[in-house]
Amino acid sequence: MNINITAVTPETANVNGQELARSYVESILLPLMVASKGQNHAAVIKVAEAFDNAGLSLEATTEASRIYRGHLLEQQREKERLQAEARANAERCREPSRQELADYHAEKERKAREIREHFARVRTQRA
Repeated sequence: MNINITAVTPETANVNGQELARSYVESILLPLMVASKGQNHAAVIKVAEAFDNAGLSLEATTEASRIYRGHLLEQQREKERLQAEARANAERCREPSRQELADYHAEKERKAREIREHFARVRTQRA
């Protein structure tokens, strides 16, 4: 079932080419459409999505609203997980720049020099 909701104003909404009162659409038509879908959550989500995208309230059907919000939350979590995975893969595959390599080697050499100097002092104190 295709739901085409256009021309939504504070008083009216155009549903599949038929102009209806907004209060009727939100309080009667939405619950009827959701009830006709039964336990088919995918169809309930499609109905709720059409109403939400049109800017209509989902308050008349708390169950459909809960299912739809859960669906949106699940989509958001999946998107964040994929982005985190992409960032981790990009970081893993990243190649350091010449400057970063030079800084790394300079720091490594500085630490090695400090260690050599420390043990040279220890050897001179023992001798």
